[in-house]
Amino acid sequence: MKTKQTIKQFSVSCLAALMLSAPATYASDIEADLQKRISAAQASLNKTEQSISRDRAELARNIGQLERSVRELDKQTAAARRLEDERNLSLSALEERLAKWTNQRNYQSNLVQQFLRQQGNTEPGTFAEQLSAINSIASASERWLEPDFTPIELALPDGTVTDAQKLSLGPVHWALHNSRAFSIAETGGEWQVVKASEVSVADALEQLREGKESPLAFDPSLSQFDQIPDESLLDHLQKGGIWALPILLFALIALVIGIIKAVQLLRLPAVVSYTPAALRNALKKNEPLFDRESMQQRLFETAQISGSARERDDQLFLQLQQDRLILEKRLTAIAITASVAPLLGLLGTVSGMIETFRMMTLFGSGNPEVVSGGISQALITTELGLVVAIPALVVHSLLSRRARSYYLSLENFAVLLSQDEGKNPSGKDTTSRSQTTATNEVAPA
Repeated sequence: MKTKQTIKQFSVSCLAALMLSAPATYASDIEADLQKRISAAQASLNKTEQSISRDRAELARNIGQLERSVRELDKQTAAARRLEDERNLSLSALEERLAKWTNQRNYQSNLVQQFLRQQGNTEPGTFAEQLSAINSIASASERWLEPDFTPIELALPDGTVTDAQKLSLGPVHWALHNSRAFSIAETGGEWQVVKASEVSVADALEQLREGKESPLAFDPSLSQFDQIPDESLLDHLQKGGIWALPILLFALIALVIGIIKAVQLLRLPAVVSYTPAALRNALKKNEPLFDRESMQQRLFETAQISGSARERDDQLFLQLQQDRLILEKRLTAIAITASVAPLLGLLGTVSGMIETFRMMTLFGSGNPEVVSGGISQALITTELGLVVAIPALVVHSLLSRRARSYYLSLENFAVLLSQDEGKNPSGKDTTSRSQTTATNEVAPA
């Protein structure tokens, strides 16, 4: 735009100069010539602007392509820089990374080997062979979901090998041969009879082979329950060792005393209750009211033969103490048994653990049979101690409660006897004597 204005100003200046200098006849010619020049200049200007616009668009496209090329080069540079950084890593970093990868691979390999050992495959082989074995186990597991009878060669207990039909349900295997069923297991690559099954199992297998539905019982312990040895009570006690003997001795003592005291306390006659008036009349009659061997009768006779109230009270107190000793006699032995038996069991436990650690020191802990003796002693003595202590504690509580209850009844009866202030059977007046005695006792105070 500035160029156009400059051209117009120049044209006007030239025209003015020509008009001033040239004659009037040439004015029109000059003006026409100037108009042609102006039009030519404008056409050239437009062409130049269009060329500039095209060049600008082309330059913009080129700049965009160059920017994209720069970004791509930046990415390539970053990748090349990372690659160069990895190449420039120190040897220790590479060794550390290699060690991590090696540990990861060893961990995975150990898991695979452990799984194969659990499945009975003890051959290590290469990693590819191990993966192949795992695939075979997976295929067999899929077949377990759809059990079916398959022909096998079965080794019978008498050593003969015969054809049989095998049915597998997970780890449980049966064989059907001549309408007889067997529980079988694979040993050394051949199927052997573990034990003969019942007739009901054979009938169920026959129905299943015919395509019918039938319940089929099996041993969830996989015949391991049959391997548990039968143990008698004497064998169990012998495993407790030497410390089981004093526990059994205390148990025998507590048992004998408990039976004797239970019979004694249960055979005691019941204490008969009397009103003070009825008891006073009975004392005056001087006749026995109870069984002569009963404790209540002894208290009654003590009250009858006493000469004074003080003497009567003393005699009644002494008789009550004797009766209490008779009722509670030997109960302490049962309480001692209840207290000592757990301590003896604990002593046996400590002794058994010492024996266990001693055997582990000598032979190691790899063989469980070596340390089983000490562990059995430790556990069985504790068991025996508790088995003896708990019943002894219960028996002692029951017998003590019975003896205490009977003694309280006798004590109440003695209190009732001591409240009588009348005459004794000999005709002597004990009221004034008891009052005099009470006065003499209170006076010094």
